[in-house]
Amino acid sequence: MYAYRVLWLLSVLILTVTLAAPDFARWYPHGTALELAQAHGRVVMVYFHSPHCPYCDQMNTFVLSDLQVSRLLEDRFVVASVGTETPEGQELARRYRVPGTPTFVFLVHRKGTWEEVGRLFGSRPRAQFLLELRQMCAKGGVCE
Repeated sequence: MYAYRVLWLLSVLILTVTLAAPDFARWYPHGTALELAQAHGRVVMVYFHSPHCPYCDQMNTFVLSDLQVSRLLEDRFVVASVGTETPEGQELARRYRVPGTPTFVFLVHRKGTWEEVGRLFGSRPRAQFLLELRQMCAKGGVCE
């Protein structure tokens, strides 16, 4: 009987910890991504995209879905997904001076404010994007 109780308590504890930990494989709304990045010391990658953007489709299909890219994003970044077709997305695009889609803006929280450490515009090959992600990671101070 005692062993079952201990197992049950351990199961509840593991489930609680699992549910409480953020899933960095997910893409979050802008505000949530900023909160998570600040709390966990990560770089935010704000991904501005549009449903009618062929270059966004290229990035989604051939680059962002790549296993190496996904792992690096999950390990070091918090991704904020911002669709520029929404009113909030349009306001954020103005705030960040986004010239078009796809645009990637990289932010770190330093000295009580968000600092832009880089930005990328347009589609690019997977190998180039991985290199640029590592550079943004280093600028943000979260790479080993």
